[in-house]
Amino acid sequence: MGASTPGVMTVPVHHGMFCWFEHRSDAPERAVEFWTALVGGEHAAIPLPCGSTMHMMSAGAHHRWSLRALAGCPRPLIDRGPHWLPFVAVDDADAAHARALERGARTITAPEENGMGRGAIIEDPLGAALGLFTAAPGATDGVNPHGHGFMCWSELVTPDPRASAEFLAHVLGWTAAEKDMGDFSVTIASANGHPVASLWKRPADDPHPWKRARWYPYVQVDAIDPAAARARALGATLPCDIMPIPGVGRWQPTIDPTGCETALLEPALPPTP
Repeated sequence: MGASTPGVMTVPVHHGMFCWFEHRSDAPERAVEFWTALVGGEHAAIPLPCGSTMHMMSAGAHHRWSLRALAGCPRPLIDRGPHWLPFVAVDDADAAHARALERGARTITAPEENGMGRGAIIEDPLGAALGLFTAAPGATDGVNPHGHGFMCWSELVTPDPRASAEFLAHVLGWTAAEKDMGDFSVTIASANGHPVASLWKRPADDPHPWKRARWYPYVQVDAIDPAAARARALGATLPCDIMPIPGVGRWQPTIDPTGCETALLEPALPPTP
């Protein structure tokens, strides 16, 4: 690990690890205002060849995520409404896409070059959308930054965690194991021994309007109480109170003013030796 921006640690990205997140909504400018006010940092508006604009959020030397309008996206993404689309780094986007189709996924966008590498977007057999991406040599810095205002975890809400884990194992090579969290258990997925995501069974009282399988990311914050209060003041919906996750930290589900589902996480301090 290393640090090139104060307070930010970096981890090299390898096959099977999340490498990027896109926020898609009907009001990307509103989302930029919300997230900049909540976690700070900078942003830049980048015109795209298709005529739309990509908003890039950054902190110091590190990019955080991109935001863009739903208009102009493939119909299966538009039909989802506001959402986050995560991308997983893969050694070969075409091969990973083919493996996904073997197990019942459908193509949202076929593998194609995008100026930074080669990527595809799939819908898995249970309905969750996921991006697959192979970076071109030297096109990215090849690291995931960790710290305040950066993505720190990914969660899949699915009607069948076991089936989802089997699909992701075939496509990405992930392994999965049940973890006892005290009052409940969760499936933790790992890439080459590195935990990357949790897989939760979608509850019958799911508060999200989709009522379907979906990914959403966690954004790390230094202090969850003021961050949650600030998010609410900025127009976010908080479906429940702050909750402790044993051994992980304190967690606040959050739906931003554009309708995108996220969670804020204040990581637990490491145990004192």
